[in-house]
Amino acid sequence: MPTAIFVIIIAFFAVFAWGSNEPWAMAIIAIATLGLGTARLSLAIWRKTQCIKWNRALIPLILFLLIATIQYGLKPAAPNTSTLYLLIAFSLIIIIILVSSESRSGTKLLLTGLFFLGAFQALYGLIQYLGACNFIWNYYKTAYRDLATGTLINRNHYSLLMNLCMCSSIGLLFYKASRQFISGKITLRLILTVPGSARMLWMVFWIVLMGLAIFFSMSRMGIAALVGSIGIIVICVKAAGSGRRIATMGILFVLVIFAAAAYVGIDEIVARYEDLSQEREANSDRVAMWRDAWKMIRENAWFGQGLGMFQWTYQAYETVNPDKPARYAHNDYLQILIETGIVGLGLLLWFFVAVWRVAVKNLRDSHDPLVKGIGLATIGALTAIALQEITDFGLYIPGVAVVASLIVGLNLRARSLALKN
Repeated sequence: MPTAIFVIIIAFFAVFAWGSNEPWAMAIIAIATLGLGTARLSLAIWRKTQCIKWNRALIPLILFLLIATIQYGLKPAAPNTSTLYLLIAFSLIIIIILVSSESRSGTKLLLTGLFFLGAFQALYGLIQYLGACNFIWNYYKTAYRDLATGTLINRNHYSLLMNLCMCSSIGLLFYKASRQFISGKITLRLILTVPGSARMLWMVFWIVLMGLAIFFSMSRMGIAALVGSIGIIVICVKAAGSGRRIATMGILFVLVIFAAAAYVGIDEIVARYEDLSQEREANSDRVAMWRDAWKMIRENAWFGQGLGMFQWTYQAYETVNPDKPARYAHNDYLQILIETGIVGLGLLLWFFVAVWRVAVKNLRDSHDPLVKGIGLATIGALTAIALQEITDFGLYIPGVAVVASLIVGLNLRARSLALKN
């Protein structure tokens, strides 16, 4: 339980510190996570207890980290950025391992923590949009004015964060609903009469606010990822036979979000999609950036330039805006390919597929509602990541990456719980 509390604190800090994209915040996350991992290991050795629950899905991630470390050692003159990103990579793996070794009560606490994180960020983002409040704490936003960004600077990163929190919250709601309605029958009469159902309705309210916050971030891929993740959740619930009417309620849930967005004001969102072909800066320039970045792969196709090296090596290839070099490729698949090569990208895709398979097993094979809920949450979160990172770099933002790692760790822990039953 204490480890779970410390992990939640790290996750909240990572998100609240403007996404922790600045070196000082990245350093704090690395120090805190490495310290927590060391303390947990030392305590386990002292008590002569098992500290780590191993899962085969971690193999490609460990290999990726090993290759990145060797790469870093072969390039001692690499900028400090490489050091920070390597430390963050270590930190993310430690978070996954710590979470995957948590107790059942700690697992529920972590899932609840993600719900409260999403609820706060949704409320903050909607205040920014509806109240025309352009502040993040004491910082005045000059970009993405009057849009929902929460405590993050970029609306696209915020929308991915909200998608992850919303999927994990749906998993928590599924767990609570499965316990509340053991028969699998969910009717309006039951919802209004069964003791404790008011809490679930309150959760639904906050999840709807999370969906609204994604809409009012005006992130096109964020909205597409929202629809895609909810759609795959509904399909998976239906395929797994987890409740007769839950899939229908999932569709109604999406309709409620759309209806609420239309009532508050959806004109600007529609305009964003109508202007898709006219936005040269966001689209033509981005495609040109990908074209320039693709040239970098030829130099070291198998092992790449080195983790965190994109912003330093891209300058020699950039034709879009050479006076202001880009720090990211706006496509995580492409940037990972450039920095870690075919081998690195292949290992991460292997890890992605392995986590997906674990999530499907958790949902399909287990009778434990907590395991099934976490599996459902992970499937939705992975779908959102797979879609949104085609045109964005959200996983390079430590605040978002920490939340994603937490969900992955919960998924692996759920598998251990399923095997016990």
